Amino acid sequence: MAQTGEYGEVLSVEGPLVKVKMKQHVSCASCAQHRICFPTGRYRVLIAQAGKGINEGDTVFVLFRSGPAIISSLLIFVGSVVVPLTAWLAADLADAPKWVAFTAAGAALIVYWAFLYLLNRRLKRSGWFLPCAVKGTEPVEEKEKEK
Repeated sequence: MAQTGEYGEVLSVEGPLVKVKMKQHVSCASCAQHRICFPTGRYRVLIAQAGKGINEGDTVFVLFRSGPAIISSLLIFVGSVVVPLTAWLAADLADAPKWVAFTAAGAALIVYWAFLYLLNRRLKRSGWFLPCAVKGTEPVEEKEKEK
């Protein structure tokens, strides 16, 4: 999965999360992370997962991964079409009346949305969708190549 990132300064450490101050860009409004990023003058403050050994005032490299966004999109958009369609086709193959097939599709969609709601609450607590702040001045990929 693709990764992008940029440098910032740690403002505070709050358990497994950090607040990172970074320069604001013209493209900030269209960024996928804008819901967890707060503009403050010429800077923006981003909430990220804390890497090992990060302290207040450190320079960090914040990695933005595309994987969580792709998985979320698949679960929300593709799943919301595939699940009720599958229920409809299963009821149709069982020679059920049309109103039963329609009800099965609606019920399957409601159950799927409840599943997504519960999954979202669990993942929010874990912070899996947040970018990751890594201590140092060089990206993780370059460090891994050196090993």
